[in-house]
Amino acid sequence: FTNVVSNILDNAVKYSKKKPEVHISMTKKGNKVCITITDQGIGIPKEQIKEVFDKFYRVSTGDVHDVKGFGLGLFYVKNISQAHGWISKIESELGKGTTFSLDIFV
Repeated sequence: FTNVVSNILDNAVKYSKKKPEVHISMTKKGNKVCITITDQGIGIPKEQIKEVFDKFYRVSTGDVHDVKGFGLGLFYVKNISQAHGWISKIESELGKGTTFSLDIFV
């Protein structure tokens, strides 16, 4: 669980502007706990959202390669989430930021 959340937070900070602003919330409804991490970063183009969970996939930032990584973080998140029966979702708007939700059944 800790590594999953750490990977999501790492992306939220890496893909944010100079002063990252990240919000974390947790709610419980019935047998489900939802953890939501929202950033005010660069966002993800809609056509790339499904691909961010693919192994080695990196969101293009143009010709600038200033964001370090190998494209394994969200691949890891997806695999661990699936192994535990958790549901991970991404909502994003280019230039405005990304919200990552993780539903955990308890």
